[in-house]
Amino acid sequence: MQKLEFKANERIELIKAVIDKLPFLSRYDVEKLLANKDVKVNNARIKDNIKLNQDDLVIVYYNPKEQEEWYSDVYLDTNILIVNKRAGIEVVSETERDLVGVVKQKHPNIIPVHRLDRNTEGLVIFALNNYAEKELLEAFKVRNTITKKYALLVHGKVDINKLKRTVYLKKVDHLSKVWISEVKTSGYDPIITEFELVEYRGDFSLLEAKLITGKTHQIRAHISYFGYPIVGDKKYGKDKEKQLHLTAYNLSFSFKKGSLLNYLNSKNFEIIPSWL
Repeated sequence: MQKLEFKANERIELIKAVIDKLPFLSRYDVEKLLANKDVKVNNARIKDNIKLNQDDLVIVYYNPKEQEEWYSDVYLDTNILIVNKRAGIEVVSETERDLVGVVKQKHPNIIPVHRLDRNTEGLVIFALNNYAEKELLEAFKVRNTITKKYALLVHGKVDINKLKRTVYLKKVDHLSKVWISEVKTSGYDPIITEFELVEYRGDFSLLEAKLITGKTHQIRAHISYFGYPIVGDKKYGKDKEKQLHLTAYNLSFSFKKGSLLNYLNSKNFEIIPSWL
């Protein structure tokens, strides 16, 4: 562990003050430090995002390993950029430093066209011009042009035949989560996720999931509803593992003939999940 010690020079949120001093950390990273009681203010261990006063003494204990990059480039041409986002980072955020802002330091022309949940790692696509932006936004809307596959490790030995492909989801904003129903109910929208069993790993199952629809927390809530929460998922399961074992690991394309981006149809992009 390394130690950072500094005094606040103004009245400021604790998390923002720490990020200002350690910019390689995301808000999620600092929240974990607080939860682990690795932050002191005036020699008292703090677990909440308190307001600092000027000259408050802050001490942060952090692992140098956390200085890893927020992302790595996977593919770049004149139209698109594909990056591998690490877990714990918002793609776009109005309240905190986000992936878009960090990537723009190296690639200033990027245009975000889709999102990945903060706690999910993996492949994110950016457009690099207005023509590519239009094509990609339409492709994500139609949902048969871009195929996204996810790798996930779940608790239990999954009986794949008992997983329903179509269920219904309701977003519950005040809880920052979603609810699932097997029957259509008022306020619930249909979601479709295709799950495939890769292998059993002891008392766990390695699965591949393909999104047919794309809703907030869709994979996490869908698989947990049937009794197989993802390893590391504290919102839809109970787990001491820190990292969510869910990765957007594969991208492939089927653009129509004449599309600006149909040259991508011959390419397949794949990464290895960090937790594997």
